[in-house]
Amino acid sequence: MKEETTISPELQRFMDLHKIPTISALLVINDETLLGMDGFGWRMLKEVLRFRQSE
Repeated sequence: MKEETTISPELQRFMDLHKIPTISALLVINDETLLGMDGFGWRMLKEVLRFRQSE
């Protein structure tokens, strides 16, 4: 059984702001692009990298 993915409120707000519908869609955006987007920071990058490792 797959674990339910829980994201931080900060990451959820970022995804809502940029109209990113799913975590899967977020994970295909490269790190450099994410870091250049408004409202994205290192703490969220750490969370995204954790999601990528668990795939």
